[in-house]
Amino acid sequence: MAIDEYLFNLCHRHKQGFFRLYSWDKPSFSFGVSQKISRAIAVDYITGQGYAYVRRLTGGKTVLHHHEITYAVVSSEDIFFKEHDLYQSYMLISRVLVNAFNKLGIDAYLSTGSPAHLSRSHNPCFSFPTTHEIEIGGKKIVGSAQKRDRQALLQHGSIPISMDYDLYARGTQTAGDILKSKMTTLSDVCRHTPEQLSSALIQGFQEFIGSPFEAQCPSFEDPEVSSLEEKYSSHSWNFSR
Repeated sequence: MAIDEYLFNLCHRHKQGFFRLYSWDKPSFSFGVSQKISRAIAVDYITGQGYAYVRRLTGGKTVLHHHEITYAVVSSEDIFFKEHDLYQSYMLISRVLVNAFNKLGIDAYLSTGSPAHLSRSHNPCFSFPTTHEIEIGGKKIVGSAQKRDRQALLQHGSIPISMDYDLYARGTQTAGDILKSKMTTLSDVCRHTPEQLSSALIQGFQEFIGSPFEAQCPSFEDPEVSSLEEKYSSHSWNFSR
């Protein structure tokens, strides 16, 4: 989360863009910036199991990050930003994600959304799709959220490779059968490896922007990154609501 916000800040200083893929070193629950923590996650259960939790900079509902690919698109470039509002840029990125799945022969498509009362609920992210999220066979496969202002956007999301439904349910105080009926994972729909999906994602975004990526690696020793790491691990940030 610290690196994502660091890149978001960089995009405010110069017109540029970043595409990032990463994973998590242990089961971790992230919840939306506006969510009340006591309703979003079961803090005592999560900490008692030795797992982690963090409030995101972006909105949306609670996600269990474990066996997954996490992507981030961070940009102040015209291709994602100029004359596009949050809804439009979200849709653009979703179409690139769909194209990446399609490259692997996976029949992914954009969701038409869910009843409004679900978006107002405290149900976890993968218990329902919002408009223009990604579905396969009527089940959600990607959970995404965006932060946007007048200068830049940050959109990141979770693509599960497999899912511990019991852990997700317990950590979000939700019925596990609801999650099983509403979401799916890469291992459920195909035999492609996470590396193959990562390659398809990279290829899809390179085709969209019309140029290859230049590899960069932000330093965790950068004072700004260190400060942001402290923010995301702090009680004041995570319990701010």
